Amino acid sequence: MMNCPECGATDTLCKTRFDEFLVLEFTDVSYGAIHHLTVAAYMLQHSSKLTREGWLHMRGLLREFLVENKPPEFIRKQNRDLVDSGKRKFKITSKDGLPVISKTSWVKTILDVRTENAEMYCEDVTLWARAVLDEAEVIAT
Repeated sequence: MMNCPECGATDTLCKTRFDEFLVLEFTDVSYGAIHHLTVAAYMLQHSSKLTREGWLHMRGLLREFLVENKPPEFIRKQNRDLVDSGKRKFKITSKDGLPVISKTSWVKTILDVRTENAEMYCEDVTLWARAVLDEAEVIAT
């Protein structure tokens, strides 16, 4: 059994769980209400999927969602030009697959999220995202 080298999740179940969460969020609107947190938290913990600029951008988005309480619709409008691939001045996704941060163990991972019902799920994703943000805020890149 090998743990995820980026988030430390047992038996590298994080990717499987992330894929299951995406299906759940896209098929049930009550689970999908926190999709923006799921993606941001997962991506921050799996920095090999992002460029350095992409990771910093994702951390900023999570801060805006959780600290500044900006809703996803507002963020989408606010960042429309910034993230438009034709106008964006930086790459978000990594081409080399190398982690941009060295952190390999996190207080909470996607495996800490319960899926029994939407209320529990949304609460757990929010707690996970807050824990990720707290740890990500002190990472120098």
